[in-house]
Amino acid sequence: MKLIDSHVHLEVLENIDFALENAKEAEVGTIITIGTSIESSKKAIEIAKKYSAPRSCHPHRSEDLIENGFPIRSGMTGKNNLKIYASVGIHPQDGKDEVEKLGLQNCMAELKMILKQVQNDKVVVAIGECGLDYYLDNEKRISTVDKDKEFQRKLFLAQVELSQELNLPLIIHCRNAWEDLFRLLSIDDRRSTPKGVFHSFTGDWQSAKQALDLGFYISFSGIVTFKNAKDIQEAAKEVPPNRILVETDSPFLAPEPVRGSKNEPKNVKLIAEFIANLKNISPTDFSFQTYKNSVELFKLG
Repeated sequence: MKLIDSHVHLEVLENIDFALENAKEAEVGTIITIGTSIESSKKAIEIAKKYSAPRSCHPHRSEDLIENGFPIRSGMTGKNNLKIYASVGIHPQDGKDEVEKLGLQNCMAELKMILKQVQNDKVVVAIGECGLDYYLDNEKRISTVDKDKEFQRKLFLAQVELSQELNLPLIIHCRNAWEDLFRLLSIDDRRSTPKGVFHSFTGDWQSAKQALDLGFYISFSGIVTFKNAKDIQEAAKEVPPNRILVETDSPFLAPEPVRGSKNEPKNVKLIAEFIANLKNISPTDFSFQTYKNSVELFKLG
């Protein structure tokens, strides 16, 4: 198998070295570690540079090495050549204090500066995690008020514009905000239609179809394995194999049968096997398809 964990928060793991060794043993060849604020974006880049095997100086080309029918970059065969990439972005909740302190324009300028500093390193492959995060009254906390929703929408749109300016895909977080997100992504006065992935998908098939119709990929985390996640499982069945990614969202959302433990990138194998079973596809074929999808979306070198 050849696996990519497309969404991890390595900076939050208690022991990165141990987790990465476990990932390699589980045949995980590539990891994308995610920024959720300016500071965590900087840390994501530092981690990717520190722990990744040497990167190719050329982007992926059609004449690169082929394994089991799928393109892979030179140096990625074998268990010990783990590649780590990073994303930079501001989460609607995690980065709120930064934005309120520094101002939205200053935060976007800071992200641009960070990206400019590493543009030759081929380490940053996406903008995000960004999106909308709305809480409801029945979720045992104060519901998101209109003022906060407007703040989140402006922050999200600023990152959509950044992704288009830099030609980087979006990594989108959505909680109880499908209608607003689809409306914002459908604004037709942009230079191009945004592209990216809805990470840790928690919607139903209708929401997934809307995301697919906009050109987005759908990424499933350990939530898809939960016994009460019937709508998400139905969506996973219906999403075409060439539009699916898999992720752990480590250290959160450990899948069955290790639910309740600290999640690790190695568990992406459990998630891939679960979805392959749902779709009646061999785990090996499914893992290579999700690998190919990630390479295409994030333009992995």
